[in-house]
Amino acid sequence: MGRGNAEHQKPNAESLNHAYCVIMAGGKGERFWPLSASKVPKPFLKLLGSKTMIQHTVERVRKLVPLERILVVIGETHLAVAKEQLPDLPSANFIVEPEGRDTAACIGFAAITLLGIEKNAVMVVLPADHYIPDMERFAETVARGVEVAGRGDYLVTIGIEPVRPETGYGYIKARQPFRAALDGTCLKVEKFVEKPDLKRAAEYLAEGDYYWNAGMFIWQVKTVLMGVERYMPELYTGLLRLRQWLTSRDRRRLAQLYRGLTRVSIDYGLMERADNVLMIPGKFRWDDVGTWASLQRVLDLDNDGNYTSGQTISVDTKDSVVYGDGIVVGTIGVSNLVIVASANGVLVCDAKRAQEVREIARLVEAERDENKE
Repeated sequence: MGRGNAEHQKPNAESLNHAYCVIMAGGKGERFWPLSASKVPKPFLKLLGSKTMIQHTVERVRKLVPLERILVVIGETHLAVAKEQLPDLPSANFIVEPEGRDTAACIGFAAITLLGIEKNAVMVVLPADHYIPDMERFAETVARGVEVAGRGDYLVTIGIEPVRPETGYGYIKARQPFRAALDGTCLKVEKFVEKPDLKRAAEYLAEGDYYWNAGMFIWQVKTVLMGVERYMPELYTGLLRLRQWLTSRDRRRLAQLYRGLTRVSIDYGLMERADNVLMIPGKFRWDDVGTWASLQRVLDLDNDGNYTSGQTISVDTKDSVVYGDGIVVGTIGVSNLVIVASANGVLVCDAKRAQEVREIARLVEAERDENKE
């Protein structure tokens, strides 16, 4: 594989002195219907044990920065549940989006907020809902990225070394070591590629210069804002207008300005177009836990390959996810299914089609809206 050969060196701990972790906790969690709902999306679910996804994320980043330097970007409708689940996080550390406008607006909003706190801040931008059990290696990787980002105008991302031909993730191609790095653990990004088909994913795995795009970013605040100004000038202009109202109590005006921000992902709007993108290979176990079926990859299974949670009784059941949230679920003679029962509804689907659960969630939401009219 196209990796650097230099011996791994631990990053300087002082590089974290200006680091802030920004956790993005948006989304609807539609693929985890019926457990998730619009008011309690995926980051706030207990999918991986006794703690919710966002609680696991905060626990991880506390190995990097103190609690006062952890910021959570959250929608207004989810603020109450976020504060309930993160009672130790200061109220001022919740950055409240008036509405979802995709990741470029979310990150830009966090950047201009952070600029008012510390102009030399280095942002570590992380999703709130990923599975990363190896906290030590994760912390070392992020610290390495912070050190690189702090030395210049670089947009740093973390790429995960693939372990299977995965069609559900985007990929990053990176091969050439970055000469300004302390060792070969930092690579220059050649390109980002969209989710491939199975044949192409297998080719990426065999080639060895492709990494999973985990949606984790590290950069100086001024660097990302310069990138937004260059590649997304309309969004940059909107952020400047927004910044004038950050300390205002006029939430209506703030919401009006936010609604006018360009709706685009940070990958498409900036990362795929910029020429100063670097990548740190993440040598830790990672999964975005995107569907019910993905739980079989990351959690302990019984002798028949099942993952069960709650009150479940399974007879002659194989390779299935069975989840009962306050409801007893019984199965007999089935295999390769996802079966979930909660107060919001009951789901039964082929495990191979778990990505399509969001369509059920949208249809349920649309029917509910029709009944309100």
